[in-house]
Amino acid sequence: MRPVPRSIPSSPRPSGSTAIRPTDPPGPTTKKNQEEGTHGLSTLTDKKSMEFTHLRYTAATCDPDEFTSGNGYTLRARMMNRTTEILIAITAFNENALMYARTLSGVFANIQDICTSPPSKYWQHCAEMGAPSWQRITVTLVVDGIDEMDDGALDFLTEVGVCQTGIMKKQVDGRDTTAHVFESVISSSRLEKASGPAGDRPDGVPIQFILIVKAKNEKKINSHRWVFNALGRMLNPEICIFLDAGTKPGAKAIYHLWEAFHNDPYIGGACGELQTMTGKMLLNPLVAAQNFEYKNSSVFDRPLESVFGHVAVLPGAFSSAVLGRPLEQYFKGDYSLANRLGTDGLRGMSILQKNMYLAEDRLLSFEVVAQEGERWVTSYIRASKAETDVPDTSAELLGQRRRWLNGSFATYVYTLANFRRLYRTAHGPGQLMLYHAQAIYNIVSMSFSWFALANVWIAYSILLNSLSGYAPAYLASYVDGLSHVMKYVYSACLSMQFLLAFGNRPKTERIAYDGTLWFFAFLTIYLMVAPLFLSWLSSSVAIPIDRTQSKSAIGAIVGPLFSTSGMCLLASLLYADPLYLVHSSLQYVCMGPSLINVLTVYAYCNVHDVSWGTKGCDKMEILTPVTATSSFPTKLLRGLKRGHEREDTKRKEAAEDSYKSSRTRMVALWLLSNAILAIAVEYSGGWADLNSPLITGEQIQLFRTRQAAGRRAYLARLGQLGYWLILLRFVGVNGDLLGAEQYIALV
Repeated sequence: MRPVPRSIPSSPRPSGSTAIRPTDPPGPTTKKNQEEGTHGLSTLTDKKSMEFTHLRYTAATCDPDEFTSGNGYTLRARMMNRTTEILIAITAFNENALMYARTLSGVFANIQDICTSPPSKYWQHCAEMGAPSWQRITVTLVVDGIDEMDDGALDFLTEVGVCQTGIMKKQVDGRDTTAHVFESVISSSRLEKASGPAGDRPDGVPIQFILIVKAKNEKKINSHRWVFNALGRMLNPEICIFLDAGTKPGAKAIYHLWEAFHNDPYIGGACGELQTMTGKMLLNPLVAAQNFEYKNSSVFDRPLESVFGHVAVLPGAFSSAVLGRPLEQYFKGDYSLANRLGTDGLRGMSILQKNMYLAEDRLLSFEVVAQEGERWVTSYIRASKAETDVPDTSAELLGQRRRWLNGSFATYVYTLANFRRLYRTAHGPGQLMLYHAQAIYNIVSMSFSWFALANVWIAYSILLNSLSGYAPAYLASYVDGLSHVMKYVYSACLSMQFLLAFGNRPKTERIAYDGTLWFFAFLTIYLMVAPLFLSWLSSSVAIPIDRTQSKSAIGAIVGPLFSTSGMCLLASLLYADPLYLVHSSLQYVCMGPSLINVLTVYAYCNVHDVSWGTKGCDKMEILTPVTATSSFPTKLLRGLKRGHEREDTKRKEAAEDSYKSSRTRMVALWLLSNAILAIAVEYSGGWADLNSPLITGEQIQLFRTRQAAGRRAYLARLGQLGYWLILLRFVGVNGDLLGAEQYIALV
């Protein structure tokens, strides 16, 4: 195994900080097992230790960086000199009890599987050496704010035995509590008692559990700082595995992640396959479309990125590779450090830099692979699967995609701007060549995303214009008129998205957003069915109809789509997972134009919004601390307070104006570039005054033919480029199946 640094760098301790030594108040007891478990497991009847019968509480009155033994803080595992192999960190906000139970049940089942089944010689050896497997695994749940916490969830945690609300202290020695830390050892079957009369089964294994309930809502990155800088410094785990509350890890998911790190000393980060909750949820078209998207990403995107050696999205596990610069850069996005870091933190960031921290896992992934003098890679572990719920309403989906799209765009720009840092790593020539290929692939993908607004309009416009060529003569004019109406409605819906995105919250305009989604879905189905129906009508007409131009227009779009679909099917068959193509592909195709015309428009028009939306407060006040003494006159204190309030208001107004100006410039550039592309393709055959009395019918026909040919040529080239990209992704699928990244990393 690679050596793990024994500490995580912390920020300087602010003056005046104090700490209290934790005590051991009595806690809920658990039903005792009568027999000793297998693999050297201790039983819950071990009366030599209070950890099985008592809940340990610590009222932390410090910053996560100050949660050290030097300040009087410690953890049970450290007191007992235990070695931590796996630290499983669950971050939560306002999730309900059901979501907590879903995640904890999956985690406990994984731990029980590791402790009781013999899949690894390593864990067997640990048990034989007198270190039971359960003592090398710790689970921590970090709740982001006690006031925002769901009451039912708090009752659930109390029933499970990991929390007691009656012993929480708001202050200690005049200092406000920043986090309530509960330590306990419970049975892996304890959840069954909390959810039903089953009680603790005799085959349950002990679980080391740490519950951290933060006093204030300080966002997800701050929760990760509690994991890395507070717990990580004391426990020194080999790997940290991260989960969001509500995400349920599948069978052996945690073991497969650990195994990847254990067998490959160069893996610095890894993630598994994230699946959506299906079943009845698939009846919702939004959920089905997202299911297809998640599956397609796990079939194509993640394997290709794994072959490249840099998996962009890592909501999974990290090793000691994150120590040093990766965490330093990552924690600059912590709002609670804004005052301490000053211009080196959030205060000195542009709006693009702040958006990076909406996709914080992408930033951390790049910092891991770009560490100077190291050769860390990040990998995709398909055998490790987890299930999560996805937004089932348009309002929730818009909020989620705003964070994803803006965060990923900002991170792509950051990685490309800092690409030269890879030359200072210890990666071999083969790996560096792959990183260059990935950079080119990312540039092309970003270009596709940037011009998607124009390309979708061009494709739908050409398809609508070509429909009249399939209709019999007596219907051609009506079909052409309907196509023009559809284009006008399309334009109106697209224009409305900008108006809604600039000034309205999605929750208040749900009808408008839902109506737009349904219109684009209807338009997609109409374009799929209309050519077939009109061709059937035309087959009964004795006079032959020339459909050459219409067929070529349809072929320019449908051809690449069929090629892409074929590769999707083949890749899914290689992974033995083709069912999602059956029950979710149609919903995704219908959702296709809305992904650009609704979700992307909303995201770019709200690029100035760097809040987490549903994951906390929409705004975070960043105030400069003011120190005052009681010897000052009351009027002077009031004057100082008003002065600081005015300065703070001016600072926030200036920042807000700057953000909105950046938003305006970005949206203007995006719209202008897409408009130029759309106009250039629409009028690729040149300009002509078709109403001029000097122009003949033959000239009009020639002009329209040349114009249609130019549009088809553009679509054909675009389709070919898309085909080559999907082919590259298919190569990544085969490389992942063959384990090519393991050999390339050695070059």
